[in-house]
Amino acid sequence: MKTRQRISRKDKLRAVIVVVVSFALIGLGILALQRWQEYQQMQTTPADESNHKALEYQGTTYVAREGIESYLFMGVDVEGPAKGSKSYIGGGQADVQLLLVVDRFNRTWQVLQINRDSMVEVPVLGVNGKEVGTEYQQIALAHSYGDGLETSCENNVTAVSRMLQNQTIQGYVALNMDAISIINDQVGGVEVTVLDDFSQLDPSLVKEQTVTLTGTQALTYIRGRQGVGDETNLSRMARQEQYLNALYSKLAGLSTDVAVKTFQAVDDYMVTDMNDQWLKLMDRLEEYTKLEPLAIDGESYLDEQGSTAYQLDEDSLKQVMIQLFYEPTSKVDE
Repeated sequence: MKTRQRISRKDKLRAVIVVVVSFALIGLGILALQRWQEYQQMQTTPADESNHKALEYQGTTYVAREGIESYLFMGVDVEGPAKGSKSYIGGGQADVQLLLVVDRFNRTWQVLQINRDSMVEVPVLGVNGKEVGTEYQQIALAHSYGDGLETSCENNVTAVSRMLQNQTIQGYVALNMDAISIINDQVGGVEVTVLDDFSQLDPSLVKEQTVTLTGTQALTYIRGRQGVGDETNLSRMARQEQYLNALYSKLAGLSTDVAVKTFQAVDDYMVTDMNDQWLKLMDRLEEYTKLEPLAIDGESYLDEQGSTAYQLDEDSLKQVMIQLFYEPTSKVDE
């Protein structure tokens, strides 16, 4: 693969690594690397046109901030490469959902970690791939509707947008979770101190012991839930964050050639609509300030089918939305 020498390949790769690890979707880097030759022809990502809708909270009126862009990252619980299906319910569940919110004016970016059990009105697709209604269920199921590729991703984007009162989401990336084991072995294993009791699922993962995970163990560590610790998705999300921080340390020390090979190994596991916009976005994120990640508070319970559900706290949801997307009208008038 030929590259343009005027661009520092190593610098671009480091930007890719920062984004990949922060969002738990390891395959993003390959997009930038594959399209290096088209850098000069790329256009700046179009700005989101704010609709200035209002939100009322505790006696204060807030309006949408300008210069905000959002991108959804999904980790899909499906084995093997991404493959399409002719079924209208052919997609896997998106167990990892992260919304990247970029503020162009304040030059910051922040990630909203969405609990996969969050109960929302999920769009239901019919045999023609069109929405026929909604069902109140876990947001992870939004990706299960559709062809397992673009249609499933778009349905998940719609569910997240509606949860956030129809916020605009400019793009998406979905990565099948099996890619984690591939990346893990490509970098020679990742070291973690085991946070939970895995004795029922994998006795080799002993709580509070430090181990270098193999690919199979890594997948168990970030995906395991039933029979692990308190069996909550919140605990699993904490393990995912821990693992990805440790993975960053390994990726940051790789040579360019090894890193490129690592990303190429998971190319077939990814679905995205972003195309060449990613390189420009990654450049900006490297220059912007990263803010602390956010999550929406809530309460876990068992639904009528005995599945774990997560009831979002409405106050917390509004607070998160205000922090990410809104500003008080008094500030606008200044």
